[in-house]
Amino acid sequence: MKYNRVGLLVGAFFFSAVIQAEESKNVNSSLSSVREQIQQKQQAIQVQKKDLASLQQQLKADEDAIAAANQKLQSSQSQLSKVRSKLQRLEAQRAKLEAESNQQQRLLAEQFDEAYRMGQHDYMKLLLNQQDPAAVDRTLAYYGYMNQARLKILKRLDATKAELLRNKQETNESSQELRGLIDNQRHDQLTLQQKQQQREMTAKELNSSLHSDQQQLDKLQLAEKAMLQKIEEQRKQLEAERARKKQEALALAREKAKQAGKSQEAAARKEAARLAKTDLQGLGKSGRMSWPLRGTVIRKFGENRTGEVAWKGLLIQASQGAAVKAAGSGDVVYADWLDGFGNVLVIDHGRGYLSLYGNNQSLTKHVGQRVNAGDVIANVGHSGNTGATGLYFEIRKAGKPVNPVSLLGK
Repeated sequence: MKYNRVGLLVGAFFFSAVIQAEESKNVNSSLSSVREQIQQKQQAIQVQKKDLASLQQQLKADEDAIAAANQKLQSSQSQLSKVRSKLQRLEAQRAKLEAESNQQQRLLAEQFDEAYRMGQHDYMKLLLNQQDPAAVDRTLAYYGYMNQARLKILKRLDATKAELLRNKQETNESSQELRGLIDNQRHDQLTLQQKQQQREMTAKELNSSLHSDQQQLDKLQLAEKAMLQKIEEQRKQLEAERARKKQEALALAREKAKQAGKSQEAAARKEAARLAKTDLQGLGKSGRMSWPLRGTVIRKFGENRTGEVAWKGLLIQASQGAAVKAAGSGDVVYADWLDGFGNVLVIDHGRGYLSLYGNNQSLTKHVGQRVNAGDVIANVGHSGNTGATGLYFEIRKAGKPVNPVSLLGK
């Protein structure tokens, strides 16, 4: 009986060990499966990130191509306007020359008719008729005057005809140039359309890859962080450069005063007062900015954008290529393509105020330039991730977005 109990106990231990081994095997198998799935998922995420980065690079290249094509098209349109104006001037000149030619021909015909009616005798007949010598002299003098007048008109007529011929040649050349410019403009328009279509395809691929709100949230936050970092770096560089130039100007003023035997401190104060006028004044005395363009506000400050992200500015709908103007005076501290914002330009107005202009088709100013309120700084497009053609506009104070409507004029 004792051996049976021992046998049963040993058998129970053995059976329990077999069960534990089997369970451990199943757990290890499940864990391996989970780890394999995680690894596959991580690999898939890495591939997606690479594809996304490639799409973003393509999107930037497309936007740059559109901006270049748009600038070329604007140049063609400017040349076209000049040639048309020149053609109008030539047409007006041609009409004037033709009128002068007709007038000269009419005067010549009148003189010939007058000469015929005054007498049909030639000089020899007048002399042989033995008329009164004084009368003959007067008649001969009159004939001489008429001949001289006719010769002058003939010379003017020849000059007018020569000038008219030059006008026609120049008109033909300008017309050919105009036709060539029109053909080039049509080609540029077609190129721009093709680039825009390519951008649309790339944008659709990019948007389709950003299928989740979390991805868009991360993308926008990273883009904003990168932009703010670059803006702050550039702002500090410009601020340091302005300070350096001020110190140089003050030192120069002191040196000139010293050489002239005048007060160096007075000269420095005078120069400092002059330089203070060039400092950035923030919003100025009015405490307001002007609208960068007129259009329909389709996204307002504070509205939900995606996930937990709210709009930090205004999206103003406008036609493609419309002029974007600086809302206030200041220095350009950023002008480049930025993921999520498209072609974006940022102006430092001083005293902590920045204005941001995104989603543009092209930019017309570069970093370091001083701009005045109302200067054209960009052209409207849809290069950012806004889903519409228009301007994305922000105002920031001390790095934080504020509602632009509260600072813009009516």
